[in-house]
Amino acid sequence: MIRNLSPRVLIIDDDERVRTSLLQSIEPVSAKVRAVGNAADALKTIESGDLDLVLSDFNMPGMSAMELLTLARRCNWDLGILLTGSNPEVNDVIEALRLDACDFLVKPIAPEALQSAVASAFKRLQAYRDVINPSSAMQSAIQRRNHELEAAFRDAEQSSQATLEALVTALDAREHETAAHSFRVRAYTMHLARLAGYPPALLTQLEYAALLHDVGKIAIPDNILLKPGRLSREEFELMKIHPLAGEEILNRVSFLRIASVTVRHHHERFDGKGYPDRLIGEQIPLGARLFALADTLDAITSDRPYRPARSVTVAREEIERWSGRQFDPDVVKTFSSMPENIWMDLRRQIDAQIYRFASAGKSS
Repeated sequence: MIRNLSPRVLIIDDDERVRTSLLQSIEPVSAKVRAVGNAADALKTIESGDLDLVLSDFNMPGMSAMELLTLARRCNWDLGILLTGSNPEVNDVIEALRLDACDFLVKPIAPEALQSAVASAFKRLQAYRDVINPSSAMQSAIQRRNHELEAAFRDAEQSSQATLEALVTALDAREHETAAHSFRVRAYTMHLARLAGYPPALLTQLEYAALLHDVGKIAIPDNILLKPGRLSREEFELMKIHPLAGEEILNRVSFLRIASVTVRHHHERFDGKGYPDRLIGEQIPLGARLFALADTLDAITSDRPYRPARSVTVAREEIERWSGRQFDPDVVKTFSSMPENIWMDLRRQIDAQIYRFASAGKSS
């Protein structure tokens, strides 16, 4: 194994002045240092694999530091993570270290202290790499055990997926004329995500979020959820709690906590007029921006009590009209670049799967 003499470092901080200061401090002790301002750009860089250390602000836009650490552990990223923050809570520091953060540095950070922390984290990472990359028989044994663990995890995840799909089928049937809405939205979202270059390591979490986006509606009374006419102001305010309820439900399940962020923000608008947090533009997680378009596409092309389903052409025109207001213009551009038949083909595939599932249930 070829050892790097100096670390390759990624800085994540939404404050440009802080990014510049950190970059200048780390450059003398690094082989390569890059800086980004949000989680989406960070994940793309991490996926390239050309990194040793990540220095992240505790409250980075798009993903919390705890979510980054959880994802790093789950995906077995071969890198070390250091966190920075101003006036951190003791419990946050303890939890970060429990999740294998190399260090937690309190801002403002003196250049010498930062360089020392980077050197220490890199030394720890290289020692870890030496342990997990031994030679000959030991390496083969470790690889064999890893394959066994990965197979066991896949089996457990498949079982969980089947349980979630059964839950969503029941929830969709409560609100919609068919039980296919969430499954179609999941299919549209995942197709958009791949076209938009969504980080591969996060695709499974996005899939969970798209499938479970309306789980919080379990907290909404039927007389509001199933009301055929327009909701009153008071009823609409109550309906608006469902993203928060969904986030709370998913947060109770360890492997769904990252997905809960997208669920919380799936009704935000690009212009900041959405809910619950009125986030603007790229403050909204990319997964939620992708989902917003997919959900609207399904809504327009599905039958409603007050109107029949409309064509993908009509949906495209409506989505393009709201580009920059309700939807991310880049996501709209990606959507509009695709032939219309792709979306209808996906819809037919999902509807056929749901029909087969329902038929099997009736016959059993």
